[in-house]
Amino acid sequence: MRASRDTLLRGAEAAVIAALALGHTRAWSFLCDDAYISFRYARNLAEHGTLAYNLAAPRELVEGYTNLLWVLLLALGDRVGVAPELLAPVLTQLGALAGLAIVCLLLRGLRGGWSLAPALLLACSPEFMVWGQGGLETAMAAALSLAAMAAAASGRWRAAGCLTALAGLTRPDALLPIGLFFGTWLIVHGRKVWPGWRRLVIAAALAAGPLALQLLWRDHYYGSWLPNTWLVKQFGGLLRGTYGLWYVEAWARAVGLVWLLPLLPWLRARHLVLVIPIAGTVAWAWAIGGDFMAYSRFLIVATGLLAVLWSWLLADAAAWIGGRVRGLGRVPVAAIVVIVAAGLLAGQARARWLEDRAQAGGWLAGRWEGVTAMDRFARERVYVGAWMRENLPASTWLTVGAAGALPYASGLPVVDVYGLVDAWPRRVPELRPSPRGRPGHQLMAPLADLRVRDPDLLCHVGHVGPRVPAQASAQTRGLGPGYRWACVAPGPVVDAREPGGVLDLGYYCCLRPQGRVVGPFRDDAGATGVSR
Repeated sequence: MRASRDTLLRGAEAAVIAALALGHTRAWSFLCDDAYISFRYARNLAEHGTLAYNLAAPRELVEGYTNLLWVLLLALGDRVGVAPELLAPVLTQLGALAGLAIVCLLLRGLRGGWSLAPALLLACSPEFMVWGQGGLETAMAAALSLAAMAAAASGRWRAAGCLTALAGLTRPDALLPIGLFFGTWLIVHGRKVWPGWRRLVIAAALAAGPLALQLLWRDHYYGSWLPNTWLVKQFGGLLRGTYGLWYVEAWARAVGLVWLLPLLPWLRARHLVLVIPIAGTVAWAWAIGGDFMAYSRFLIVATGLLAVLWSWLLADAAAWIGGRVRGLGRVPVAAIVVIVAAGLLAGQARARWLEDRAQAGGWLAGRWEGVTAMDRFARERVYVGAWMRENLPASTWLTVGAAGALPYASGLPVVDVYGLVDAWPRRVPELRPSPRGRPGHQLMAPLADLRVRDPDLLCHVGHVGPRVPAQASAQTRGLGPGYRWACVAPGPVVDAREPGGVLDLGYYCCLRPQGRVVGPFRDDAGATGVSR
C-alpha cells in the first residue's frame, strides 16, 4: 500500500511539473528567423527531392544547416501534409518535456533513488524552457544528449551509443558534452563498474557509424567534408572578449550559478562526471564567441546538467546534515530548499518575460535579441515574403541578410550576403571577418561578387518603416548610383500575436537596379509600384 501511495504521489508531482513546464514554454511561443532556414531545406527535400537552399539555376548545393536529423523529420512531416512551421513547435515542446524526464533518469543513474528536483528547477528556468519553442532543433538535441548520458550512467552502453549518434546528427556540438561525460564517467566510476571493452567498442561503433556515413555522404553530395556553416562561423574566436564573455556571464547569472557555492563542501570526485561536461560546454561557448540570441541556447545541455548537479549536491548535503543534527532527520530539507529555489526561478522568469515582452523591436541589455523581437522580426518577413510570392516573378533574385522567414515564405532564389546558405565564401580567396560583427554575421559578400550575380532586388541594404524613404537615400547604401527603391506594402494584417490584433510594418524596401522591371516595380512607377 505504501509503495502504491508513493507511486501515485510521484506521478501526481510529475504531472504538475509537466503542466507547469508546458505552460511556461507556451508563454514564450515564437518562431525565430533561423528556424525557417531548416524549413526551406525540408520543404525542398519533400517537394523536389533535393537538400538545396536555392532551386533556381545556377543551382549551387550548399549545406547551410547543421541539423540533418531535424531537417529530415520536418521533410517527412511536410511530405505527409504537416508544414514545417506547424510541426517544429510540436517537436520542440516534446523535446523540452522529454528533457525534464531524462534529467531525473540521469540523476537516478548517478545517485540512485528518485528525485524530481532537476525537472522542477528546469521547468522554472527560461534558459531551458524557452527552447521548447522557437522552431529550432535545440530542445531535441539537448534531450538526446542528456538521454545518452543517462543511458551510460545506467549501464546501457548500446543505447548510449545509438543516442549519441542521433544527438550528433541533430547537432554536431552535442558530441562535446556527451564525450566529456563518457570519458569522465569511465575514469571516475569505471574502476567499480567497468562495462568491459567489448561493450564499449560496440557502443563506439554504434555512435561513430552513422556519423561517419553522414561525413561520407556530405562529401559526396556537397563536395565538402565540413558544412558551409563552419566557413561562416569559424571566426567566432575574434569575439571571445566581447560576445563570448558576455554570453557566459549572462548564462551564469540567469541559472543562478552562485547557488552552487554553499554546496561546494560536499563536492566529491564522483560529481566530476557532471562538472567536467558543464565546464567544457561553457568553455566551448566562450571559445566560439557566444551568440546574439538571448536565453543561452548553446548552453542548454549545461543548464540541464547544472540542475542535476545542484540537486545531487543538495541531496548529499541534506543527508549529511540530517545524520548529524538531531531532529532534522525527518524534515524534508532538500525538498523545501528545491521548492524555494524553484519559486525564486519562477519569479525571475516572470520578470524576464515581462521585460522581453516590452522589447517588441528592441534588444535586451542592448546585446541580446529577445523572444518578442525574434518573433516579430520573423512574422513581418513572412508577410512580406507572402506578398512577394504573389506579386513577383518566380525568377526574381533577392539579396538578404536574414536567410530564413522571407526566403521561405517567398520561395524566391536568394543571395545570402552573410554566406550561411551561399557558396560565395568558398569562392572568395581571402575572407575578411569583422571583429565587431555579431556572432555568425562577421562576413559580408564582396560587392564585386554581388555585381557579378546581378540580383533583381537588394534587400540586405533595405529599409523597414512607416514611410517610403526618399529616393536620394538610395545612393547612400554603399552600392553607388543607378538604384531605385522598390517598397513592398503588405498593409495591415490580422495577427493575434500583436497587442491590437493587427500587424502593420509599413514598408519593406529593397534597392532595384534602375531601368529593370521587377514585377510591379519599374522606373515610371513610384517606389511602391503604383503608376504615377
